[in-house]
Amino acid sequence: MSQFPAKKVSVLIASTLKPILDVRAFGKLALSLGETNKYRLFIIGFSPKRPTSIHEFRFYSSMSHFDSRVDRLLAQGRFMFRLLKIRPKILICCTYELLPVASFLKSIVGYKIIYDVQENYRANLDLNPSLSINQKTKASNLIRKAESVHGIDLFLLAEKCYTEEMPEKQPYLVLENKYQGQIKKTGPKSLEGKNKIRFCITGTITPAFGTWDAIRWFEAILKSYPEAELEIVGHCPVDSFQKQLLDIARGIPNLILRIDRNPIGHSELIAVIAKSDFALLPYQNHTGIRDKMPTKLFECAALGVPVLISPNVKWEDFLAEFGGGFSLDFLDLNQAVDNLNAALSLTFFTGMPTDNILWKTEKSDFQQAVQNLLS
Repeated sequence: MSQFPAKKVSVLIASTLKPILDVRAFGKLALSLGETNKYRLFIIGFSPKRPTSIHEFRFYSSMSHFDSRVDRLLAQGRFMFRLLKIRPKILICCTYELLPVASFLKSIVGYKIIYDVQENYRANLDLNPSLSINQKTKASNLIRKAESVHGIDLFLLAEKCYTEEMPEKQPYLVLENKYQGQIKKTGPKSLEGKNKIRFCITGTITPAFGTWDAIRWFEAILKSYPEAELEIVGHCPVDSFQKQLLDIARGIPNLILRIDRNPIGHSELIAVIAKSDFALLPYQNHTGIRDKMPTKLFECAALGVPVLISPNVKWEDFLAEFGGGFSLDFLDLNQAVDNLNAALSLTFFTGMPTDNILWKTEKSDFQQAVQNLLS
């Protein structure tokens, strides 16, 4: 017997490599629909173990071995089986690789397709140094074909810049990755005179996101701040880069690495940010990055943790409204200590961020968009 009332509309939210409790797919999309009490919610995502359903959410594993190509292929079959079994009225695909199956079965099952565009996947290929030109071309063609299937009723765009980068994705609704929670009340924050400074880098750990640059910068400031700590926690998708980081960490005092090929729970990442003095966002000036609004900007603003960022006018303007951070050149090692001293001389959070940094300002538009598809 179903655990849901029969009157509720079935919604399936599916991804392949994103974890079952992914901060966007589950924490934002699913929970936002769940609070309306109108939908039966089914979630497919990565899970090393058989997931246990909770409350009014039923979970299914897409795959359990993150690096297994066979398991990734089998995930397509599992997805197809669940589509035919659940027969949802709304299908939200959180990855392009599920779109061909979704398009093929649409006329058979009769659902509406929402494609949650979390990344510009084709542009992101240039951020992976391990891919050859030939590999990038093949992958780009594969992504283009998958995203061009017929039958997508609505595109959710996780970044405003995607409206210009991918103008073919119509109709669309921009749903930025704002913070799911409340703003922590904090007064003005000064770190001047502090010697044991705790820095952190969380999330996806790649060269393009400046991890290597930040480590070199941290090495340079250790000469003047020997008690400083840098904790790096997150998902490292490039195997060779993970090995490099582990090797170099052995020779750097106070560098703490907790990196994994598997996704790390979002609550764990948030806990690391919350206990830090500064979160580092050392992103490189890359076309695939500079126009985005990194999720960590919203998170740090809400948590009251100042950020040190690479120079970027868009991010600087965002932080200037409440004194949430300082920009510096992580590549300028000769000025590393002086730049840190300049940051330490400032008072952060002289103002309070507005509710515009929170997911609750986005979710009503999402809820209405889903309702409109059912009308």
